Amino acid sequence: MQDYELRDLFEEWAEPLLATPAPAVAALRSRIRRRTARNATVAGLTLAIVGLVAGLLVTDGLAGTEKPAGAALQAQGSPYPAPPGQPYVFVNSSATFVNDPGAADTPAELKNAATGAVVKVLWPVHRGVSFSAAAAAPGDRLFVLAQQDSDGTLSFAEVQIGPSGKAGALRQVLRDLPMPAGVQVVNMAVNAPGTRLSFTTAAPTDIGPTGPNGSLVVYDLQTGALIGSWPIAFDIGASSQFVGYGNNLVASVDNVGRLVDTTAPFSLGSSLLTDSRPYGVGGNFGTFTQDGNIAIYGVTSRGRVLLMEVSAASGKVLRNVPIGPASAANGNGPYFCGLLWASANGHEAWTQCGTRQLEIVGGHATQIRLAWLLPTNTTNGTRVFAW
Repeated sequence: MQDYELRDLFEEWAEPLLATPAPAVAALRSRIRRRTARNATVAGLTLAIVGLVAGLLVTDGLAGTEKPAGAALQAQGSPYPAPPGQPYVFVNSSATFVNDPGAADTPAELKNAATGAVVKVLWPVHRGVSFSAAAAAPGDRLFVLAQQDSDGTLSFAEVQIGPSGKAGALRQVLRDLPMPAGVQVVNMAVNAPGTRLSFTTAAPTDIGPTGPNGSLVVYDLQTGALIGSWPIAFDIGASSQFVGYGNNLVASVDNVGRLVDTTAPFSLGSSLLTDSRPYGVGGNFGTFTQDGNIAIYGVTSRGRVLLMEVSAASGKVLRNVPIGPASAANGNGPYFCGLLWASANGHEAWTQCGTRQLEIVGGHATQIRLAWLLPTNTTNGTRVFAW
């Protein structure tokens, strides 16, 4: 076991002790008086029951002294837990951004979380690069992947999983898109019908509020037509996500949400402010549920990472659930820390924080073990999984 895994376990074991307030002095004195009286009463019976207690200790353990039973970690080789009906995950095997025409190709994989099996090994459409971004449609049967060649050219490919669970061929979608030097895709999203692709670009060395340093782009995946392209400037970050089951896109720029209806094309040169309306209250929009009603994000507080669920309409905190130690957050250690998957209404969520994996249902967390631990994001913002 690695030192970071031991640290995570120690912090997890210590959580109940740290969260339990010490009893008042008066309560302690009362307990001492009761214990003294009880010991005097039962002293004469001690020898008679020693043999029985010894038998209980050997066979069943001391009843009532064990921690209440929770879901045990899954044993290797048995079926693994997976979200109902949505077990398929894209995992970027290399977890690095390669931009060298002479380098070896770096593959990715589609995996079945319920069995641990690799459904398909995916190789980039062009040579010498790895997949740099990925998005999964909400139904978890369509994955769109991005890659960039050494000259900055951006290309997209999609792979679909059929009803039988077999993945089709990886095929290029859209035309190759030339990009300025140093500009990369930092976020991608696909709508529920699989007809719209949005992505955010930025130059990682030029992030700041001083001017347009990136763009939000939306394409029609069926026709290849450009729906809209808006320059954006951000300091903290920018992302986009489709909500509902149509073409509504939420763009979050520096924690300010804007809703864009991407059904019809927009005029070139228009502004995001003009073409959208405010969406969400309170900021910190990590991920919205598919129905668009709840924003989910992680915060670090008192040595723990909390998964927050907040009403998009009112900003009211609905739930906050500890998912792991703060030592595993923000890319510390080799494993991802945050939300893996959430149901359409947010009632159920799956998380990983370091080596700790949880299923959260209605705010109640149960520890689980998936078939693998997902690695942390690496340099240049490479997305290592899509679920």
